[in-house]
Amino acid sequence: MLERLYPDAVIATREDATAFGLNSVSDGRHVFISPGAAGLAARLADRGYVPVPVDMSEFHKAGGGIKCCTQEIREIRS
Repeated sequence: MLERLYPDAVIATREDATAFGLNSVSDGRHVFISPGAAGLAARLADRGYVPVPVDMSEFHKAGGGIKCCTQEIREIRS
């Protein structure tokens, strides 16, 4: 059903997910991704993104990944 609703979605495999590939961060062009999610990185590259593998293996031991090490700051307009 998801493939029908989102035909252009980049599909992650179980291996990509297990390697914390879904815990990636993008600036719109670059995708900072776990090196273990090579399949997902390749599919993103095929779509024009630039995968940037970042070794977060020590954080993975605690259950975290790249996204867990980010802080999103938005501009406040008054």
